[in-house]
Amino acid sequence: MSSNGNGNGHVNVRRMVMLRQPPRGVWTTLRDELPQLAASMRGIEAVYRMERTDEAAGIVRTVHEWRAAARLPAGLDRYVDGGALAWTETARWNDATLESRWTVESKILAGGLTGSGTTRIEPAMGGRGTRMHFEISATLGPGALGPLGQGKLKSGFEDAAASLLAKTLQDLGAAVDVYLSSRPAGR
Repeated sequence: MSSNGNGNGHVNVRRMVMLRQPPRGVWTTLRDELPQLAASMRGIEAVYRMERTDEAAGIVRTVHEWRAAARLPAGLDRYVDGGALAWTETARWNDATLESRWTVESKILAGGLTGSGTTRIEPAMGGRGTRMHFEISATLGPGALGPLGQGKLKSGFEDAAASLLAKTLQDLGAAVDVYLSSRPAGR
C-alpha cells in the first residue's frame, strides 16, 4: 500500500488487493453488483446505483451514491445529517482492458472534496486469482474545511483521509471475496 497526504490539499492512495477469485468474476461483481457489497463493508451503510448505461460495445458507465455509516460523536450528530456523509461515484468500465476510471465528489463538501481514480483487474495465481489495483487522487479544495483546513490540522486531515481511503479499498476487496464465495459455483 502507498498513501500520503502531502499538505497541499492532495491525497494520493495506491492499493493492491489479492483475491482467490477469477478475474472476470471480480470484474463483473464490481461493475454490476456494487450495491450488494455494501453489507460486507465496515463504515459503509449503503451503495445505491443511480444510473447504468451501455455506452458502446464493452463500455459501461455507472453512477453510484455511497453512504457512510454515520457514527458521529454525541452532540455533533444533531448538526450533521447522516445522509450528508455521502459521495457520488461516476465510473466508466472498459471490459476489454478490465480497467475502470472513476470520479468521486463529496456531498457534504460539494466540490470541496473531489477525487479521481482507476481500478485495474489482473489475473494472478495462474488465472485462478485476481490482483485488484486501486489508485486514487483526492483533492481538498481551498476553504473546504474553513479554519480547520490550515496548517497541521489540514495535514492531519489529509493523512486521516488517505488512511480511510486505503481501508475502504481493502474492505471493498474483502467484500468482493465474501460475495463471490457465497454464490453457488457456476453463477
